Amino acid sequence: MTAVDRLNELLEAERAGVETLSRLFPEARTPEMLKLFGEVRDDEAWSCAGLARAIKTLGGVMSEKKGDFADKVMGEPTLAARLRLLNRGQMWVVKRLDGLLGQTLPEPVSAFLTEMKARHLANIAACDRLADSLA
Repeated sequence: MTAVDRLNELLEAERAGVETLSRLFPEARTPEMLKLFGEVRDDEAWSCAGLARAIKTLGGVMSEKKGDFADKVMGEPTLAARLRLLNRGQMWVVKRLDGLLGQTLPEPVSAFLTEMKARHLANIAACDRLADSLA
């Protein structure tokens, strides 16, 4: 699998992340929860844009697909369970990012992927705290 293939795989997952967070908005019980969902959704959208740039930088063609993760998350019975599944997806992304960061990539691509990983880890921690408070 090439770096472009891996970036496209992540792009498809991040698109699904945007959809997932958008679908969680109606479940926000507090203004703080709504703010968190918005911030995580915005980070997912930021990741989509950066992945598209990275694919172009590497001379690749951007996938038009989107993962089906939102349906899986929304199928969970409780908000806490949805957040935990969301975080499993976020960790899947982090692991894929680690694999890409182990490759030789142009500096702007590596810098973006490093920032994307940091944002995902921060979002995982925030969503874990929220899920724990709901359990």
